[in-house]
Amino acid sequence: MTTILGAIELVAVFLAGLAARAGIVLALVILLTIPVLLIAAMVRGADELKKRSLGLREVAGLIFRPDAWYGAGHTWMTRLAGGSLRVGLDALALRLMPTVNAVDLKPAGTRVSRGSTVATLHAGARSLAVRSPVDGVVVAVNAAALRDPGLVKSDGYGRGWLVTVAPADLAFASLPHGSGAEQFLREESARWNHLVEGRLGYAAADGGELVAPAPWLLGDEGWRELANAFVDR
Repeated sequence: MTTILGAIELVAVFLAGLAARAGIVLALVILLTIPVLLIAAMVRGADELKKRSLGLREVAGLIFRPDAWYGAGHTWMTRLAGGSLRVGLDALALRLMPTVNAVDLKPAGTRVSRGSTVATLHAGARSLAVRSPVDGVVVAVNAAALRDPGLVKSDGYGRGWLVTVAPADLAFASLPHGSGAEQFLREESARWNHLVEGRLGYAAADGGELVAPAPWLLGDEGWRELANAFVDR
């Protein structure tokens, strides 16, 4: 009987030890997880604040910046103090790039014309030429995007801008802006869907928004057709 009680006691001590160790591990996991969750919440909060400060919202499955002018090649422009234009690539164009791992920018002092290449984005073997939406002179480039090309994809309406151009005239003012730009994006979203459905053979997503699969999975010919139709023009 004493032997049985001793064995039971040993088992109880062993189980208590396991529970204690499990409790310590659980406590460590919780202690490590809480800072990660707090950092993630802070990042999400910062992103939401940035979106609100820029007025960003969704239009036809695309992030839209209402204070920007939109070029035919899916560039956006905002006017800075002094009249120069900050230029970036809009959300539809960036759907062509799974990532951006290198950026080439025309240097300050370069004279550009509307439709000439002002930047080139690279994602592996694929490259996307970005066309200047205006005539003018490049007066600044985004050094942050050169150091960290991923910003162009992750923060395309903010820190991922490309160049600043001093426009030759005020022709940019006739480009889509405000409600006109919103309508432009709606029409371009529908045109994207039509191209992918009708010519590349994929069905549109429910609700008429931008289609799956991701455009970089369409093959080189399909990807280039989309790039030519929406950006490289």
